[in-house]
Amino acid sequence: MAYDTFIPTIWNEALNRELKPKYKLAQHTNREYEGDVKQAGDSVRILNVGRPTIYSTTTDSKEAFHTNISGPEMIDNSSITLQVKQIRYFNYYVGDIDKWQMLNDGKVMAAYRAETTDALANEVDVYLGQTIFVGADVPVITNAFSNATYGYIKVTAGDSASTPAAGAEQNVLELLDEVVLKARQNNIPDSTPLYVDCTPKFFGLVRRALAKFLTDNVKTVEGREYVEYNNLRISWSNNVKTVAAVGGANAYYEYVTVRTDRAVAYVHPLTHSEPYRPEDGFSDAIKGYIVFDGMVTRPKEIFNIKVTY
Repeated sequence: MAYDTFIPTIWNEALNRELKPKYKLAQHTNREYEGDVKQAGDSVRILNVGRPTIYSTTTDSKEAFHTNISGPEMIDNSSITLQVKQIRYFNYYVGDIDKWQMLNDGKVMAAYRAETTDALANEVDVYLGQTIFVGADVPVITNAFSNATYGYIKVTAGDSASTPAAGAEQNVLELLDEVVLKARQNNIPDSTPLYVDCTPKFFGLVRRALAKFLTDNVKTVEGREYVEYNNLRISWSNNVKTVAAVGGANAYYEYVTVRTDRAVAYVHPLTHSEPYRPEDGFSDAIKGYIVFDGMVTRPKEIFNIKVTY
């Protein structure tokens, strides 16, 4: 064996530490339930507490207030179960691990770990963006510009069509204003940020539209570029869902997901890796896996728009 210097716990801790900033779609999710699950197959019950009724009275009726207030109500709570089922694994040759650990202060092994981290983070984002964010429980916003059959909206950085109609172009910022209105109608307070995940093309369109108002508002957090507009934090990912055009039936369209950081629960309870020497080779190898899953837990705090160009 040539991997005496490889310590799995240190490698696993480094993978976990480096995964978090590499996430795109897994950022701004609710991770408070992570400590309740330990391995694949575990489940956690998530309670959504309903909003209580607020009653009204005045100082004129303070005697009644002290002696005859409304009785306690049964708040309409709900619960769902998140079961951890997703596993992504890796298995690759690395040559002589002890040699790479010592060479250039371990930079070679660090490079292997960085590439592994990038690949794992991408797999998590693919699962969230193309399965969880677009599930049957996530509504799609439509308006007068929406295609009658598929619901997608043709967006532009220019002016909206003078008369809203199915298939006519709508200014992308006006569409985002409707998104904010939808959030307010769902009682999401302005103090709660809304996160928008979109393709690079939609992101660029928003920037061009904002440039017409002599503002860009591009910022960077943890190395990730985003745009702020009307309480929306907009960032791009290549892992949001897209749908190819099919003959003359439908145009190509993309999903744009809008959510709060409480809308989706994400858990990643376990990272495992170990070195070994395959029997049919003369090189060391590393294999490992991560266990994770996600679920929409607040369906009124996440919705999609379908857009085309």
